[in-house]
Amino acid sequence: MQLLTEDPTYLAGGLALLAAAFLIALRLTQQGKFLVWAGVALGVALLSVVTDWLWVTDNERVEQVVYGLARAVAASDVPGTLAYLDDDVHLTGKATLSLPSRATRALVETQVANTKFDFLRIAGLRANVGGQSRRGTADFRVQAGGGTQQGAYNYNFGTVNTSWSLGLREVRPGVWKVNRITPVDVPRGVPFLPQ
Repeated sequence: MQLLTEDPTYLAGGLALLAAAFLIALRLTQQGKFLVWAGVALGVALLSVVTDWLWVTDNERVEQVVYGLARAVAASDVPGTLAYLDDDVHLTGKATLSLPSRATRALVETQVANTKFDFLRIAGLRANVGGQSRRGTADFRVQAGGGTQQGAYNYNFGTVNTSWSLGLREVRPGVWKVNRITPVDVPRGVPFLPQ
């Protein structure tokens, strides 16, 4: 079922290749049955693509939230970034670090406003949603470069590779928001996270 709902590329591509083979067979043999089979293969390929386009799964919705959040952060868009966060969002990490919601939102607001990215890329995104709990997780890596303003100083952090884990919850049917932010692997000395 995942071939149909998450990524029908291989299914649709395979069926398109099969239809091409049937068209070649039609050209060589001049038998009409190959034209019918090619039409059926192309029809099923088209149906699988349309099904994927119409049927948006919860995992895809979570992925959309992560990519939307990344676009907002990369653009230093504070209201756009906060729109992806739940009212009860928490920053968690090491045993000594767990910020309450108000402090987390203030930290995100300050850091997004003060950081200008040259680039920000998401890689290795894995989303997982619990069907009954209506909660999900997203684990991914970020490669980013840019600079941040800290008081009177401007720090250029060059290229930084980090790993993150987000917890999400469904606030309304089909609407997911981030309620937990966990930096999994952040190099020491990165100026935009509390150590």
